[in-house]
Amino acid sequence: MKRTNKTAVSYYLLSVLVPMLLMVGLYAMLQIVPFGRHNLLISDLGTQYMPFLAEFKRQMAQMNFSTYSFSLSLGGDILPLAAYYLISPFNLLLLFWSNSQLPVVVGYVIILKIGAMGLTMAHFLKTRQPEYHFSALIFATAYSLSGFVAMNFYNLMWLDALIFLPLVILGLERLFLKGRPGLYIWMLVATIFTNYYLGYMSCLFAVLYAISLLIKWKHPQQSWWQLVVHWRQAIWQFCWASLIAGGTTAVVLLPSLLGMLKTGKKTIAATSFYPTPQFGWEVLSQFQVGGSHYTQRLIHEPTLFISTLALLFAVYYFCLPTIRRQAKWSNGFLIVSLALSFWVTTFNTMWHMFQQPEGFPYRNTYLMAFVLIKIAYEASIEPIGKRQTKRLVILIVGGLLSIGQLALYYGPHVRGVQKQSLWLLIGLMVLASVIFAAWQKGARWQPWVIGLGAVLTFSELVINGRLTTTKLPTGDQVVYAQQYQRQAALFEHLERQTPDFYRVNNQAILLKKAFKEPYYGYNDALTFGQYTLNNYSSTLDERMRTMLVNLGFYSKNARRINGIGHTVLTDLLFANQYDLIAKQGQVVTQPHKTLGLGFAVNEQLAHVALKAHEPFENQDRIMQAMTGQTTPFYQYNQLDLQAQKRRQITFTTQVKTSGYAYLYLPQQNLSKLKVKINGRTHKVPIELNGTTIIGLGRYQKGQQLTLTITSRQPKAFRKIQVASLDQAHFDQAFDQLAQQRLKIDLKQLSADNGRIAGVVPAKTADQLLYLSVPYDSGWHAQVNHQKVRTRRVMGNMLAVPLEKGTNQVRLVYRAPGLIIGAIISTFSLMTWGLILIKQRRH
Repeated sequence: MKRTNKTAVSYYLLSVLVPMLLMVGLYAMLQIVPFGRHNLLISDLGTQYMPFLAEFKRQMAQMNFSTYSFSLSLGGDILPLAAYYLISPFNLLLLFWSNSQLPVVVGYVIILKIGAMGLTMAHFLKTRQPEYHFSALIFATAYSLSGFVAMNFYNLMWLDALIFLPLVILGLERLFLKGRPGLYIWMLVATIFTNYYLGYMSCLFAVLYAISLLIKWKHPQQSWWQLVVHWRQAIWQFCWASLIAGGTTAVVLLPSLLGMLKTGKKTIAATSFYPTPQFGWEVLSQFQVGGSHYTQRLIHEPTLFISTLALLFAVYYFCLPTIRRQAKWSNGFLIVSLALSFWVTTFNTMWHMFQQPEGFPYRNTYLMAFVLIKIAYEASIEPIGKRQTKRLVILIVGGLLSIGQLALYYGPHVRGVQKQSLWLLIGLMVLASVIFAAWQKGARWQPWVIGLGAVLTFSELVINGRLTTTKLPTGDQVVYAQQYQRQAALFEHLERQTPDFYRVNNQAILLKKAFKEPYYGYNDALTFGQYTLNNYSSTLDERMRTMLVNLGFYSKNARRINGIGHTVLTDLLFANQYDLIAKQGQVVTQPHKTLGLGFAVNEQLAHVALKAHEPFENQDRIMQAMTGQTTPFYQYNQLDLQAQKRRQITFTTQVKTSGYAYLYLPQQNLSKLKVKINGRTHKVPIELNGTTIIGLGRYQKGQQLTLTITSRQPKAFRKIQVASLDQAHFDQAFDQLAQQRLKIDLKQLSADNGRIAGVVPAKTADQLLYLSVPYDSGWHAQVNHQKVRTRRVMGNMLAVPLEKGTNQVRLVYRAPGLIIGAIISTFSLMTWGLILIKQRRH
């Protein structure tokens, strides 16, 4: 017994340590901390996950678990974001380090998750036979460092699903064989909680796996109806257990669903469901090392690499006479189903929550890796087959890989597939074939063969990891820590000198010095606990984004919004009190006139509808409605043509009023234009792949402005808007609105982002309190202790009806769907408890 316990401890300890050590070796090659000064500030990990984790760390440290954050652009429900990115127990480790060291800690968390994947897979493989076989560690490690992991390890929120998958399937087998659904339910709940996106894929796979079990246990003389009748109790138990698991996670799923319906992803393209092929024979090259690398992360074939030895055994599984035919049909069903989910666009879309993914395709590839490694290990522990069978397997695998290489090199259409070194591939195939041929259960040389197989497989995994991380633009941790402290100090200074609510338009993005990739600081507000208009996430409110675009702001796509394009009027509307601009190595602060979180306006604002591509008219109508005035705030300047060439045009104009002047080119890609203002080239802090308002500077009435535009597209010259703000008129309106400013309890706002409380005067009974917060059905308002209905104004901003005189205003945010989701979760758990009590009584 002691020897068995010692063997078990060694088995499970090695299952964790081996993949972790291999990942540490990869870090050493990449000179990632602590082996150098590099960190993983790459792709979405640097631009999204790191700021989101900083917000998670801040809420945990302050024990302030708010469902709302003003740091998500103009503000938004944080539950959908947390459900996708932040609910992982590994994130608790972040609490023990400062924010400037977050990239380092995230690197350690990735290593720990990969070790946990090796542990759960090793435990699953242990159930394939009674004894502990250390050969299982080869296959468990291949799972934890498969091609999918090598290509996506920096999407760390996905890794939890790979940790729980072996336990979900183990629980599913127990449910069918022993009638015990507990492990299946809890592991499926954990999968969905930690990341509902891959949790959804694991749920689909559970259905396929349940069907495969029925195929496996079907007797030749049984009809399908008889099979279903025979297993009806287990099928029924699987159905209600799956419903309970889904219902238990409703507290997360329902708010997330309602939040995602507000994003641009709610639109479903019909073309995404056409039954067209996604790739060709070149996909077979993905079974070899280095099939894809970092620069291809947004578009590549399914990353199917599981090691050459594991691939040989996976094919060998279907050739072994000792394995029942029904078992082969069972696993063949899984492989074909998953292969079709990659290859056919219709199925691929359905597996990705009915949306084609924007980058990082074939996110369900980890399921194929699991199935192939499972059957590979099952084949490796079977009694030895005929030598001719092994030779046939080697020829089949070699032929398939050769077809993949030929299609890769000579095919007419190859998407994002890396051409590997043929000598490396041939060498690995030869070595794996020799070990595979010598593999014989019970032979006296078997321990040596297993040892050589481990060395080869582990070497392949490291080589694949290194090739996959080719051109990985790692960040500089030393610079990141320095610039983080510098940026934090700037924000702390602004906070000390500003007693009211404000936002910062940070275009002096100091952290970008630590990145090798372009870094635009979209989520820096989350990183530093500040408020801004910028945001980049998959949960961005589409109505809010569209409103901001109609007001002249820059948005690259449905996931990004930027403060570039602001004007004096929008600074007032959105409380943008400061611009941070980098000049000659220093950060310059430019203040603006704002009125904090909100102010009373005329009720006519509720009737303003915004027009596309008319930002100046939209801003004018908003200010006129707020103040009840009819005089325009913008004056459009007549452009006089001075010179025109094939690709260049020059205008001059006499500015009509004293104030800031702005340029807008509707429906243009500004990265393809060159704009000169009075002979000086206009510069922007980021690359603009769309249109936005361009500030031309401040002018006096009658001053001449010369504008030169260079473009290869003649249509860029067809419609040009140059408008100047009447500063005196704006100042008058500002003073009028300032008399009805909302005075808030800033301490309460800082302590709990889901509450707003303050006092605002109203001159008439038909006025509204305009708040620089997006409209959301989760906001519940009281005015003078009476409940009132909130209003949607300006397209998607929040307003509250007021009474004449002084108004005590209080708003509380309750995430839509959270209470109903909690009720469903509680009901699901209670139902499960009643079922357990009933089963025990029987």
